[in-house]
Amino acid sequence: MEGKLVGVHKVNVKLADGTSTTYYYAWRGKGAPRIESKPGTKAFTQEFIRLTRDRQQNAQAGTIGSLVDDFRSTASYKMLAPSTRRDYERQFATIRIVFEAFPIKAIEARGSRRAFLKWRDTMKDTPRSADMHIALLSNVFAWAKGEEIILRNPLEAVERLHSGTRRDIIWSDEQLSTLLTKAKPHILNVALVALWTMQRQADILTMPSLAFDGARVSIKQGKTGARVRVMAAGDILPVLREAKEEKRQRVLVNSFGQNWTSSGFRASWRKEMARLKISGVTFHDLRGTAITFAYANLDRSHEEKIKLISEISGHSSEDAESIIRKHYLAGLEVIDAIGRGTKKE
Repeated sequence: MEGKLVGVHKVNVKLADGTSTTYYYAWRGKGAPRIESKPGTKAFTQEFIRLTRDRQQNAQAGTIGSLVDDFRSTASYKMLAPSTRRDYERQFATIRIVFEAFPIKAIEARGSRRAFLKWRDTMKDTPRSADMHIALLSNVFAWAKGEEIILRNPLEAVERLHSGTRRDIIWSDEQLSTLLTKAKPHILNVALVALWTMQRQADILTMPSLAFDGARVSIKQGKTGARVRVMAAGDILPVLREAKEEKRQRVLVNSFGQNWTSSGFRASWRKEMARLKISGVTFHDLRGTAITFAYANLDRSHEEKIKLISEISGHSSEDAESIIRKHYLAGLEVIDAIGRGTKKE
């Protein structure tokens, strides 16, 4: 594996006892950090990515490395949500390992598609991740084609390896009842806001107290940039009012009264789901569950419901309708569960 990592510096060293060993460094030169993991392993590659991710490098002109740098400097890329850019940066680090010096001219050459897909298939054990990496590389090529840097994108219409979708999953009656009646308060509050606003985890955790005006919650969606106003349901009014009264920066805080970090929440969520013995569903699946609930309770036509739900949740109309068609009838018990679980004694 180490032979495929661009920049790894290999040094053969003779030890004091007369034996020889080989050390690997993330790059050549003074101050280069040594890679401690075993060469040829996944851990070795991951450590290399971690050590070189933030290192300033000047990619060679006319290569995929320079193409990536140009793509990252565009206004549209810089406007992406910070969490999205962080994910992309990790994927770019993996892409650079293999294709940093790959000539731009060779992108258009016959057979390049096969070479890129062969690389994608080396990650087939994690198909969703493999799809994300190849999709990002395709996005770079699509941008380059639009800029007339290349004449064709060899990664157009690539079939996905991962066929699953979270749209097929919502929380069951039993799971919801357990969450809403037994979860610890700092976790329950986040779940309630998710269920009653249909927003993404990142947007909920960073929601400022100022977003609540006493009746509605104003939300700027990080992924789409869209701004929506959601009527504050009675079940989350206590959470919103408490944040206002305490003059907190954010609506939701952890068990120490501090602002959540994304990693801190994920760790706490996993721990709480294990304690409650809830498995097979994710926090993200609460959005589909909430959509099912909203559809059943809105007193509007089907078309109006779909339009309103997609505007609030950030889903496309097609995704919102797919969720509803699959889960509406089965979701009637879920609707009852939300109502029962959030009802105050």
